[in-house]
Amino acid sequence: MLDYMPKKYIKYLITMLLTVMSLTTHAEKSVFSLVTHYQTEKTVYTAWGHSALRVTPAFRSEKDPFCDDWIYNYGLFSFGDYTKFVYNFVLGRTDYMVGSQPFKYSFREAVKYKKVSVREAVLNLTDEEVDRLDKALQVNEMSENCVYRYSFFFDNCATRPRLMLEKCVNGTIDYHFTDDTLTAQSYRQNIEDRLSNSPWFNFGIYICLGEPTDRNMTDSLRMFEPVHMHEVFTRAEIVDSLGNRRPLVVSDNFLHRSDTKSECQWTLFTPNIVFWVMFLLVVAHTIFYYRRKKDDYIWFDSAFYSLYGILGILVFFLSFVSEHACVFPNYNILFFSPLYLLFPVLCLVKRFRPALKYFHIFVLGSVTIALLMALVSDVWIWADNDYFTKHTCLQSFHPAFYPIMLSLMLRSGSWMWRYGVRR
Repeated sequence: MLDYMPKKYIKYLITMLLTVMSLTTHAEKSVFSLVTHYQTEKTVYTAWGHSALRVTPAFRSEKDPFCDDWIYNYGLFSFGDYTKFVYNFVLGRTDYMVGSQPFKYSFREAVKYKKVSVREAVLNLTDEEVDRLDKALQVNEMSENCVYRYSFFFDNCATRPRLMLEKCVNGTIDYHFTDDTLTAQSYRQNIEDRLSNSPWFNFGIYICLGEPTDRNMTDSLRMFEPVHMHEVFTRAEIVDSLGNRRPLVVSDNFLHRSDTKSECQWTLFTPNIVFWVMFLLVVAHTIFYYRRKKDDYIWFDSAFYSLYGILGILVFFLSFVSEHACVFPNYNILFFSPLYLLFPVLCLVKRFRPALKYFHIFVLGSVTIALLMALVSDVWIWADNDYFTKHTCLQSFHPAFYPIMLSLMLRSGSWMWRYGVRR
């Protein structure tokens, strides 16, 4: 029959079909949204929450509204060989991946296993922007592109979706920062807030992270935190080349609200209590042997200095070998020093014992400097000095570091008092 139909009518028919298909596609387009998992302190890497991009297709199943939705996640990593993973992590070779999965699996993990609230902000993107973002994510997910070098503060599961979105919109995103000046919070203060119920995690991070962590964040840099970034997105606008504005988010709601509240359970086993008790034991031990005029330094101090020497290896390795951000300079090396591991050798080899005097002079000098730094930084922070929080390079110290420093000074000082003159 088509053989007898005039060619111009065939053209009209094809044009009409294409128009109808186009109108249908534009009427029901795919939708992107920012999905945020709230914080949980079950593990240290979930204490800040999580961000991901969800894509809802134009046509969805009526039986299961989540079955056709996909989510792009920039927080994937594999333990694989656990020893190798830990070694690479300490080195700073934190290779994470982007990957997609059905949204219902991600949602179930957040609700059933993490037991956290899930919040969604539907993005106000044009058809062209949706198509561009969809293609960019698919390209990014390819095996040759999916791996990236993760950085906790500067390149993580929140900053990556934000960067992808900024590249794909027609224009720029105005986050309504008054300016990019420093906020009232440092990276370290942010860590303390998030790990308030995990004192040992917080203590460990204090050991590993150095002076840059005490620098205050800008409004822009603080968006590494998923929940905070979600809040910023809700008031942001897209500005095109002509200056026209439209909201970045058209709707914002909770897909699930968790009733689980993170409560601080009081316990004696905290770094502050543990190390102050250790300090009192060191004091008692020192007084006991001083009164009896017996040598106690060989075995006791060998174990004592070796403990902090092992921690010193970690601090040294992170500061001078690893690729992690915010680990150098780290003034904790003044009292967590790998040089402390020399003490057993100096004690057990008789011809090296004369060098013990210089070892203890080194310990007293370095720990005294660290103690003065800790006191000055704490006083300035307590005084809420704006100049300190924004411009100085002093490092703040964990309260449990005080008994550690005092213990080191006591042992070295007591040795100098008893043996320093004649050895």
